[in-house]
Amino acid sequence: MGVFLFVNISSLAKKNQPLADFEESKFNTNFRNYNQKIKFTNNLNHNIAEFMIAIADTPEKQQYGLMNLDFLPQNLGMIFIKEQTQNISMWMKNTLIPLDMIFLDENFIVNHIAENTTPHSLAVISSPYNSRAVLEVNAGIAKKFNIKIGDKLIINKL
Repeated sequence: MGVFLFVNISSLAKKNQPLADFEESKFNTNFRNYNQKIKFTNNLNHNIAEFMIAIADTPEKQQYGLMNLDFLPQNLGMIFIKEQTQNISMWMKNTLIPLDMIFLDENFIVNHIAENTTPHSLAVISSPYNSRAVLEVNAGIAKKFNIKIGDKLIINKL
């Protein structure tokens, strides 16, 4: 005589963690969420790079970020926007791919770039200046497009 066990995965997610957290943890793997167009301009107002990004707009999305993502297409990224300018600290715990972290001030002007961050590192990564947002893209992107301090990020809508 066999025993059959039927498990409802959504009820497991509710027992182990809130369903919202369960869904937020999958936010970065659904490339349809990378639906916001941004561009960088230099001090001459010339476009230097364009990307499609996901906006980490909840504490859960910001906490999870690009963790456990083993591939990110070169034209995609994720932005973390804070309510106010502050010292923003990031890390690479459970992040499988190296990233460039581009820190932005209250006017979305680049104030610091942490290039080629180390996967799985627990080292704190921050800007020496207060920031309003951080854009994460694949490692090497800042150098490839010559994104530098003083360049401006333009988001079509927030």
